[in-house]
Amino acid sequence: MLGARRGESAIVDYVVAVLLPQLLHGLVFGAALGLLALGLTVIFGLLGVMNFAHGELYMLGAYAGIVVIGVVHSFWVALIVGPLLVGALAVVTEVATLRPVYHREPLYGLILTFGLALVFREGARQIWGGDMRRILPPVTGSTPLLGMTYPNYRLFLLAISSVLLLAIWLFFTKTRAGILVRAAVQDAEMLDGLGVNVPRVFTLTFAGSAALAALAGLLLAPIFTVYPQMGVEMILLAFIVVILGGMGSISGSVIAAFVIGIAQSLLTLWMNPQRVAIAIFGIMIVVLIMRPRGFLGREGVLE
Repeated sequence: MLGARRGESAIVDYVVAVLLPQLLHGLVFGAALGLLALGLTVIFGLLGVMNFAHGELYMLGAYAGIVVIGVVHSFWVALIVGPLLVGALAVVTEVATLRPVYHREPLYGLILTFGLALVFREGARQIWGGDMRRILPPVTGSTPLLGMTYPNYRLFLLAISSVLLLAIWLFFTKTRAGILVRAAVQDAEMLDGLGVNVPRVFTLTFAGSAALAALAGLLLAPIFTVYPQMGVEMILLAFIVVILGGMGSISGSVIAAFVIGIAQSLLTLWMNPQRVAIAIFGIMIVVLIMRPRGFLGREGVLE
């Protein structure tokens, strides 16, 4: 009897001390990954372009935050100004480079965005160097939670990311502007015939998606390090999320982001990073075998 109680106590201690923190880490990372993947989902659903430069927009958001914090010494100001700066860069990028290839073969968009990724990455390296940098969390301390203490900044990140994910879903399902974007996905020519400035819709949507990626980069910067290659690692996970959720499905991408975030966090308890990456790809393959369109994917629909 005593041995059984000790065994139960050891299990409870393991859950509270190890599994529960990792589960929360996964939720936090999944929420931020959802912001990054949503931008990728919207760009693909509306423009039909798999944006390989999306990871670099995530990276530029972190560096923009470093610059703004260096000037105004406020993370909260950077949280607003940083994504706006990256969004402005996205407007110029979309008008100057992406717009001419919308009606061409998808391969043109792939090659173009791959080239843009190289330009942004090497540009960041030339401006800020290749050294790793860190942004200090604006919220410090820990909060007692479920028998443990958990960092306040991670709780803040989970809360703000979850609120933003809900706001984005409401935007696309309940507002006139969001409905216009979804209509542009279905039939851009018809929308143009109704007097809607479709190129402007495309530009603003691309800029908003870029700002989301930048926001994710800035929010995760106090947890991870900032360096020019950081977008390469995240874009692979973002693509997996988009594919798992269903190409063009907003709701599916959110679900997939939390699944991948939790899976990656828990798997790190028992595997090295290389094996975790293999396991994540394995999860994607299994899901696609069972559901070829992903969790909620439907052909040609941004939902």
